[in-house]
Amino acid sequence: MVYGIVSQVDDATTRAYFKNKRVPDVNVVHIIQLPSLLQMLKSGDVVFVVSVNRFASVSQFLQFGKFCMSNGVSLHLLAQPYLDLGNGKHWKPSVVSQMMRMVEVERYAIANMTNGYKYSNEYWEYLCRTFEIMNLEILAHTFSADGVLKRGS
Repeated sequence: MVYGIVSQVDDATTRAYFKNKRVPDVNVVHIIQLPSLLQMLKSGDVVFVVSVNRFASVSQFLQFGKFCMSNGVSLHLLAQPYLDLGNGKHWKPSVVSQMMRMVEVERYAIANMTNGYKYSNEYWEYLCRTFEIMNLEILAHTFSADGVLKRGS
């Protein structure tokens, strides 16, 4: 089966991209439904995502990617082709290490902030989400086709 993942930042252009990839409308899943998608995925399935920034955090993307690798699911990211999985593509240990380090830095920064300042729960949720979004955008740019990484040089 072919699936697509969307979030609140997607629009009609994303739907057109999915139609081009032959993703049926019933197989387009919002990122908040990721646990349900994980239960449906089988070896040989393909998942399309416009960008890594559709995920809630680098940690969520890393876990999803590891699930795909270990279960024979292909993952294709339009904006970050260097993070594609399947059909002979896999993440190098250095890529996994980089993502794990990003997760560690994010958790460390949040932990340090929570020890130093007392804010309302709503503010902390906002602040933590801001760190997650910032981290995702760094990951997105690093592994984009025009980002800092280049294949083959």
